Amino acid sequence: MKKSFEIILLLLFLFSTCSFQGYAQAINEPVENSIYDYLYRHAQKGNIELNDVVRPLFRGQIAAYLSTISKVSDSFPARLNRIEKRELAFYTREYGKPIIEGMMNTAPEKWLGKDSRGRYRFLSKISMDSSNTIATTKLANPFQFNLEPILQGAFQLAGDKENFIRRAVGVQAWASLGKRWGFQLYYRDITEDGKGLDVTRQFTPNNGLVLATTPKLNSLNFSDLRASINYQWNTGQLVVGKEQYVVGYGVNGNMIHSTKAPTYPYIRLNQRILPWLHFEYLYGILHSGLIDTANSYRTQNLGVYGGQRFKMIPKYFITHSMIMHVAKGLQVTVGESVIYSDKLQPGYWIPMILFKAWDQYIAGNNINAGANTQIFLQASSRNQIPHTHLYGSLFVDEIRLTEILNPVKSRNQFGYNVGASITDLPFFPYWTFNIDYSRINPFVYQNLQPAQEYTSNGYLLGDWMGSNADRMIMEIKYTPFPRIRLSVRQERIRKGGKGTVAQQYFASPQPKFLFDLQFKQWTTSARIAYEWKNNIYFHILFQRQDRFMYTGGFENILLDRLNAGFSIGL
Repeated sequence: MKKSFEIILLLLFLFSTCSFQGYAQAINEPVENSIYDYLYRHAQKGNIELNDVVRPLFRGQIAAYLSTISKVSDSFPARLNRIEKRELAFYTREYGKPIIEGMMNTAPEKWLGKDSRGRYRFLSKISMDSSNTIATTKLANPFQFNLEPILQGAFQLAGDKENFIRRAVGVQAWASLGKRWGFQLYYRDITEDGKGLDVTRQFTPNNGLVLATTPKLNSLNFSDLRASINYQWNTGQLVVGKEQYVVGYGVNGNMIHSTKAPTYPYIRLNQRILPWLHFEYLYGILHSGLIDTANSYRTQNLGVYGGQRFKMIPKYFITHSMIMHVAKGLQVTVGESVIYSDKLQPGYWIPMILFKAWDQYIAGNNINAGANTQIFLQASSRNQIPHTHLYGSLFVDEIRLTEILNPVKSRNQFGYNVGASITDLPFFPYWTFNIDYSRINPFVYQNLQPAQEYTSNGYLLGDWMGSNADRMIMEIKYTPFPRIRLSVRQERIRKGGKGTVAQQYFASPQPKFLFDLQFKQWTTSARIAYEWKNNIYFHILFQRQDRFMYTGGFENILLDRLNAGFSIGL
């Protein structure tokens, strides 16, 4: 164990001595922020070379992308339309431009006022960008911080089935010291009151929840906590925190790693090895939800809550990948992940080790002693066809390459996603058309050992549909005025049964795709979202969902939903 730790420290030291340009504000930006759609759009148009296959990004990285877009706008004004230019100014007020190390922030802290960029804030100390010399002097590293409340409210109406009010209060804060260090905290306390509350949140793209108290018939209370300490050097980043983590692309779902499961603690390392090659590593601590009976014990308080002390089975998630910039606009990511349980395995602390090989070393040929490993592939082509993004992902749980086409012996337990997006067609400025298809074969994300399934807190780390399902989405998005976003989406899902462990490991041939069909679900939605000020949102969503049930006889369930609300802070 000591030797493995020394190797990790040596690798970090070697990585930190490389020399490329770094940027200030080593602060994670929540993946829900609208800035990601804005950057995605400009990457699709070829205005920036965006490296966002793994998210979240740092605020400093976002500032650098905005700076590049600004230069494109100055040099080629026609490449940004009127709305994009106004949104560029809007986002620059939030993120500024990269701050040169060696500057001291002399801007005073402000309560309930505009900072030096013109962005209204609750409490902040934020310097002007590096192009402005009024607020900076060449004396020391700049220190910046920001504190603002979170206040959210929404209601949903759905006939007499799902009527509730949702409210949340909290706080978010971040601070940066120079371009190296960043610290942040995000906390929301969320309450839902009403009828037809979704306690399990299983078959829905909404984030999974960890209840703070025992749920009542018409009331739920839960929280959302994120925090991190970040350090970056000229060519890499190290994050220790509890944050959302996303890998890959997709509309309304991510095959490889999504935001479905609640946040979990992790250590994340990102290193630029060559100008065209990045390395990504993450070591996470998951929640198994399974009691370790062997290590649980009785207490002296036998009459209070059963007099027992329960311990959960430890569960860990590790992933690493190589992100290759093959050509301008073309990226290919190849990676591996593993979920293991029980006690720590130091071999997984080595970022470059092959997980499958280490698992074979530990377990030998005993399947009951091994871990659950996966491999994945993500490809992305932006603006190689003008204004078009083509992408695809492949997630492999188990496969026999030599028998892949054999209908009797094949074990094609994999999922894949393909999609295309085109924007700014002639006569359709700021219109985007998306088409996306995902298919997840039977038994993907599942495992012989319940503690090693691809889940945390009982929620999938990958696509929320789960195994034995597919989804087709067609979507149109339009921005008629700055920061007003309209979208219409048609989504069709088919969902089969989960099957049994015996079927997964012994059935030959394997059950066919969509065996034990549970239901088909068609959902049509229309959404209007408006970001009035930075991080102040309003939205209205209308959704019609038509579900055709096939279990226990045919049944058709039609449900209309109207959801509206606001958010001050994400």
